[in-house]
Amino acid sequence: MDRFEETKLRVKEANELVALVEGYVPLKRAGRNLVALCPFHQEKTPSFTVFPDSQHFKCFGCGRSGDAFTFVMEREGMSFREAFEYLAERAGIPLEGVFGKGRSEGGGAKQRQDAYEALAAVRGFFHGTLLQSQGEAARRYLIGRGLEGAIEAYGLGAHPMEPGRLLAFARGEGLPLEVLQAAGLLSRGGQHEPFLGRVIFPIEDERGRVVGFGGRVLPGQDQVRRDDDRPPPKYLNSPESPLFNKRRILFGLRRAKLAGTRRIVVMEGYTDVIAAQMAGIAGAVATLGTALTPDHARLLQRYATDGVVLLFDGDRAGRQAADRAFRELVTTELPLSIALLDEGFDPADMVAPIPGVAPEVVAERTARLEQIVAQAEDGLTMWFRLLRQSLDLSLDVNIQRVGEECAALLIQVESPVRRQALLARMASHLGVSEASLGQVVRQKAKARARSAARPQGPGAEAAGAAPTQASEPAAGAQLLREVLRNPIGKADLELLSCFLAGPDLVAKLGGEAEILAAEVQTGGVREVLHEVVRLSLEGGIDRAGALKRMYLWLAERPQWRLVLDHAVEQSAAIRDPAAFLGLLRQGRQRHSSRQEAQRLRRLMLDARSKGDPALETELLQAYLRALRSESEAPPPRMEAP
Repeated sequence: MDRFEETKLRVKEANELVALVEGYVPLKRAGRNLVALCPFHQEKTPSFTVFPDSQHFKCFGCGRSGDAFTFVMEREGMSFREAFEYLAERAGIPLEGVFGKGRSEGGGAKQRQDAYEALAAVRGFFHGTLLQSQGEAARRYLIGRGLEGAIEAYGLGAHPMEPGRLLAFARGEGLPLEVLQAAGLLSRGGQHEPFLGRVIFPIEDERGRVVGFGGRVLPGQDQVRRDDDRPPPKYLNSPESPLFNKRRILFGLRRAKLAGTRRIVVMEGYTDVIAAQMAGIAGAVATLGTALTPDHARLLQRYATDGVVLLFDGDRAGRQAADRAFRELVTTELPLSIALLDEGFDPADMVAPIPGVAPEVVAERTARLEQIVAQAEDGLTMWFRLLRQSLDLSLDVNIQRVGEECAALLIQVESPVRRQALLARMASHLGVSEASLGQVVRQKAKARARSAARPQGPGAEAAGAAPTQASEPAAGAQLLREVLRNPIGKADLELLSCFLAGPDLVAKLGGEAEILAAEVQTGGVREVLHEVVRLSLEGGIDRAGALKRMYLWLAERPQWRLVLDHAVEQSAAIRDPAAFLGLLRQGRQRHSSRQEAQRLRRLMLDARSKGDPALETELLQAYLRALRSESEAPPPRMEAP
């Protein structure tokens, strides 16, 4: 075992799965195992099961499974490398020299860690500036907005008005200037500071690492002209960088996650989120200058199992934002509702303790906002209400137009049951039959299938290319379906189940087990089976130990996880692996003999058609021997361990 594999196993053993999962959801004992409400999807009856013996989990509702690495990857949206580093840090295990050539990602852990540390140092610099005389104007602004209590809690800061101060700090601390440039803090070789004089809002990812900054221009400074004679934007965010992707980050999500809330309220700005969280609405988050994206939707599916509330202004821009966000989230399994505020109000103005506003008024407004969130209307109902404000749905042409839009959304819904339920509700809102809307959906689906079948040009992925991370669950399900559809695949899967049920049996078979594994041709099953045989031949592991090692191995190969899940379920029912293997080998021998007999028969008939009686007689004898061997499959030959 090389150092990477050894450290990976050590990290897994140091992160006991029960303790890891209990950091997210409470577990209850159910026999030898533990159960909980699934942290990955909404449910009322616990179907998420943790198996302490084998250190793996399985949700019998949504189908997710794996080990500590997989849990962190799924729950936190991390790559395997990121989960490895996170769990190693959690266990206090150093990783120096572990990631050798061919195992690095995104420039390597050292460079990324240096970047995070540099941005954290800059946050400290901005925060210190805010607390000094240079930050007086920014402090007055924050106090005037009722955000004085957030200064320490959120690490708010101020960029000095004096040019060059940030650059001098960075050089004095030895910070990599390229990191500050990537974060948009310096440009033109350090001669220009785009955030100069702004109030600074540090932006954290889900792990609490500073990945960028948001800056709000101070009142009175918004008329200061730039070099191109245009006023500066009121809000400015760091540009896209290897650390900061605004399409994948929700401001405030880290704190919402730590608060343990499972209902997320999507708002529109930094101050709204901060004020709402401080007022007790722990699930408040916001996008960063972009509409809700598919990546945001995937984040919300992990953390908002109790649902999402879209809370936007009631003006035209707010209604448009609600429409776009609904279209992105309606295809997910998230319970979705929408609330619109009265024009002229935003969450920060309602709940922040603004100087001069009586505390009882703030308390009354906070209660009102909580009521608005609690009474948010069903997302689909509100969406149709917004549509009716701009479209007359008594007109056939508009009904057709909205029906097409509904169909475009419905074909993206994976669950047939949810798709049918949504279709029925959409048809009711449109005043048309389910059958007619269903026909539009089928037409859309066929058109999309035709489009997907067409080559997409030079940038299209080559046939047979490895699936992307986003397609791995679907790829795994398709792989398992293909295995179960094929009798040979089912037989290969049974062999895998047998070896999982009896790793000691594999050790007794020795080289014969390797021969049996080499005969397996079913993709997915073959790769997993070879690893089971390898681990078992190393010796010293029982079924639980084999499963621990297998789920660890599959953390980097998620497309085969469903194959292992299915085999694990089958293996639990195998009481006598040796006897079961004997039956399997007899069946495999019969199948092989049958295939050989069919081949010989074709050759024999070919010899007859060519008028070669001698060859025909020889092939006939071989054909009869093959037929006899179908019922004479030998029992398994056991070797001494």
